[in-house]
Amino acid sequence: MVDLLRLIWPDRAGPAAACRRVRAVMARQLTRHRIASGFRRPVQVAAKSGSLVGVVRNEIGVISCPDGRRYAAAVFTRSRPGSDDVAISAAIGTATARAVAALRQEGS
Repeated sequence: MVDLLRLIWPDRAGPAAACRRVRAVMARQLTRHRIASGFRRPVQVAAKSGSLVGVVRNEIGVISCPDGRRYAAAVFTRSRPGSDDVAISAAIGTATARAVAALRQEGS
């Protein structure tokens, strides 16, 4: 999924218009409680979530920082029925934010 995002963002996954459309749709993601929950403005998150109720909560996305750097992320989870959905979704944001922070520090 990260490889796919890395191709979509520079218009290499297909026609430029199709890649722009995917980026625009992902930028309007309604679910803001997973990856996006780990970031505050001016950082922007374009994401797409997916789930099977009670079993799988996933999200992929691109995190765009004010300095122009972008990070592709893919977080896939599996849990047992009855697990705390809110906590799992928040953990997706926390894990992504920590990974991006580590990458930013590494790249400094």
